[in-house]
Parts: sequence; C-alpha cells; structure tokens
Amino acid sequence: MMLQSRFVVVREAIAVVLRHLERLPPSDRTERLHAWLDDCRQEVEHWSDSPPTDREGETVMKRVLALHVEVTKLERAALLAVVKGSFARVNYSAE
Repeated sequence: MMLQSRFVVVREAIAVVLRHLERLPPSDRTERLHAWLDDCRQEVEHWSDSPPTDREGETVMKRVLALHVEVTKLERAALLAVVKGSFARVNYSAE
C-alpha cells in the first residue's frame, strides 16, 4: 500500500511540474528540465516492475521537488519580464 501511495503522489507531482514547464517559453534550460523530469518519470514507471528502496523513493521525490522549485523560478522570472515590459510600455506611452 505504501508503495502504491508513493507511486501515485510522485506521478501526480511529475504531472504538475510538467504542466507548468510546458507553459514556459522554450529555452535550453526548459529543455534540460524537461529531460530531467522525463528521467524521473521513467524511473517511477519502473517501480511497478521493481519496487524502490526507501532511499531510492526519497531520492526521486527530492529530485521532483527540486525540479518544481526550478520551474517555479523560471515562471517567476518570465512573469517579472512581462510585468517589466508592460511597465516600460506604460511609461513610454506617457511621455
């Protein structure tokens, strides 16, 4: 039961990160993150065939969390760029 719960939680976390990553503009960084996320997904899919040790499971979960943090940073940077661009257009239009 514990393995099934871990499997479901990690798969859902990977799906969430993937949805966020796919909304970002393409770049070398997003491509690398996508590849790392795909590695995690493949590893988790193998859990059905060969259950992970506790340490292996925790390692994958930590990697997915780290990927989530990186994607969130990229989202914030992209949002900040949009806001700065909008602010610059507003100031330019006012002159």
